[in-house]
Amino acid sequence: MLDFLRAAARHLRPYWRQALFIVLSQAPATAFITLQPLLLRALLDDAIVPGDARLAALLIGAMVGLLLLHGLGDLANHYLVARVVASVMSGLRLRIFTHLQRLSVGFYARSRAGDLLARFSTDLEGIERALADEVPQAIYCVLTVLVGAALLMAIEWRLGAVLLALLPAMPLLPRRLAPAAAAASDERQQAAARMLASMHENLAGQLVVRAFGLQGLMRSRFAGDLDALARATGRAGLQSGLLAASMTASGYALLAFAMGSATLLSLRGALTVGSVIAIFELLWFMISAVQQLSGMVEPFQRAAAGLRRVQSLLDQRPDVAERPDAAALPPLAREIRFSSVDFAFPRGGTVLEDVTLVLAARRTVAIVGQSGSGKSTLLALMLRFHDPTRGVVTFDGHDLAQATLASLSLQIGAVFQESFLFDATIGENIRLGRPEASDGEVEAAARAAEIHEFVASLPLGYRSPAGEGGGRLSGGQRQRIALARALVRHPALLVLDEATSALDAETEAGIVATLKQLHGRHTLVCVTHRLATVRDADLIVVMARGRVAEQGSHEGLLARRGVYARLWDQQSGFVVSPDGRRAAIEPRRLAAIPLFSSLRADLLARLASRFTTMEVPVGRTLFEEDERGETFYVIVRGRVGVSRRGRGGAELYVSVLEDGDFFGEIALLEEVRRTATVRALTPCMLLVLDRSEFHDLLDEAPGLRKVFEGAAQARLAALCDESASLPGPPPL
Repeated sequence: MLDFLRAAARHLRPYWRQALFIVLSQAPATAFITLQPLLLRALLDDAIVPGDARLAALLIGAMVGLLLLHGLGDLANHYLVARVVASVMSGLRLRIFTHLQRLSVGFYARSRAGDLLARFSTDLEGIERALADEVPQAIYCVLTVLVGAALLMAIEWRLGAVLLALLPAMPLLPRRLAPAAAAASDERQQAAARMLASMHENLAGQLVVRAFGLQGLMRSRFAGDLDALARATGRAGLQSGLLAASMTASGYALLAFAMGSATLLSLRGALTVGSVIAIFELLWFMISAVQQLSGMVEPFQRAAAGLRRVQSLLDQRPDVAERPDAAALPPLAREIRFSSVDFAFPRGGTVLEDVTLVLAARRTVAIVGQSGSGKSTLLALMLRFHDPTRGVVTFDGHDLAQATLASLSLQIGAVFQESFLFDATIGENIRLGRPEASDGEVEAAARAAEIHEFVASLPLGYRSPAGEGGGRLSGGQRQRIALARALVRHPALLVLDEATSALDAETEAGIVATLKQLHGRHTLVCVTHRLATVRDADLIVVMARGRVAEQGSHEGLLARRGVYARLWDQQSGFVVSPDGRRAAIEPRRLAAIPLFSSLRADLLARLASRFTTMEVPVGRTLFEEDERGETFYVIVRGRVGVSRRGRGGAELYVSVLEDGDFFGEIALLEEVRRTATVRALTPCMLLVLDRSEFHDLLDEAPGLRKVFEGAAQARLAALCDESASLPGPPPL
């Protein structure tokens, strides 16, 4: 209880005057409870026994007067408590919300949204209940004990001294039980937070849950969280019950001792009957107050646990902090420079190493590379989501670490892969890029993003609701609105992080065409793994294993025949129809696949014609581990995740395959079980070849069968060697 009051004191300090009035408003209730036994003693000893009707009437009138004061005091107390608690909780909620805005991107990557929501809801609700209910009641109980003790001493100081000496012994046993009760309360709070986090995660992932048919698994997991919460609640209730029972037993023992002692003194003539009753009533009220205090232990422990969790959140320090002497960053005019930059996460490996790079202003720069190459981290440093572990990032020679965060933010417009829209109108979502923007500027940004015609066609136009997360719009529409939101800022730097990777081919082509219209108006930095979307960039930076492997123009990089050329060869060789619904693979691209590398050009052409197009939505499972395979896949565009079952059945992601990658070729050789599970991480366009189609072709061309059987044996041997020597997953 004291832990909670000490921790809450910092939040109550600004309201100390109101808090003083709250204490004073408890005086009438305390007076009614503690003076009533004295009035009853006087009524018995001085009015009823002597037969003094006038005094009896006065005493009864005094009781009625105390009762009226009690009611007025309660009214004032409830009003003052409600005002103070509302102010304290509003201030605390605003402080938490403001603090969350200051915390860095890394904090959110480490935290579960459900746990943060639990601190904002369950924990704060417990604190609010304690301040509104338990604290006023505790004040009343403490005042009752203090005033009652003084009156006991006034009635019979010897008996009062003995009782007051024994009264502190009441909490001795409960005090020994309190730590276990506090630990049980903390455990219950944590279990409640895990349950809420599980619920939030399930709601956020409903598309994946439904696509994978995971309703049963999710229900089982949630039921496990509920069981854990129920067990924690049971333990907390048991410990709390033991605490309350020990306090009750101690109180009754003390009351029995007082009754016996007062009766003995009365029989010896040392106390009047009225005094015995007054002592009994006073002690009863005092013990009841102490027992009420013991009943508040569990709510106070829950509130204290919640306050500790809230305070631990408030104690979090941003990974990226603005320095006291930070200066406003001038508008970008010349270049962005990375000078010998390293970056590593606090509890992870090195992500970037010795990156030196110059990006000219008002040019289009593409940062490309495979997953995990460090390209998105490079962009995060440019946005100052993180600070370099070593080296500096500068805008026109100004170190970003020395600049104010607000002045950097004003220069940047960003579009991310997940274009989050708020549950507001389309116009309001665009205006969030610059809240003071006029309607004309919002419309101009929408026109630049080529979304105005669509918005204007809606019955409510720019007042049309976007829905929660933009749920009323398609992926391409959300992305264009996000682009308009970035453009309305008139940013010096426009950044796009995989902004088209989750879109279909037709929508992606439209947005790429829109971005070309913006060339020269902004410094445009695009992070992508799809090389076809950035071939016209002024500068292409190729990242590999956290380093800048190459940089230059598309033609220059192809001529070098290095990393970029290999990525280009991997992703090229596909023909996509104008509507983006069908694809074909060129024979030369088939020749780059080891299994088919030794086939003649005419055989490759016949084989290429057997592939069919498959479109896969995000979240779809292509095949499961241990499933019998009969299909070979080539990724035209999109990403798939490869996972395997670990110990205890846990799913472990082992790799990500992207545009141009292929998998499942072993299924063309023989009927085997898949060695991993493959799921679509983004919408995918695949070219597939079934074993039956392949063997039909072999039957039609005996020469192909002979050539292929030789190639198949060589490929199987190579796959076995790779599987034995590499730590990664075996062939799919």
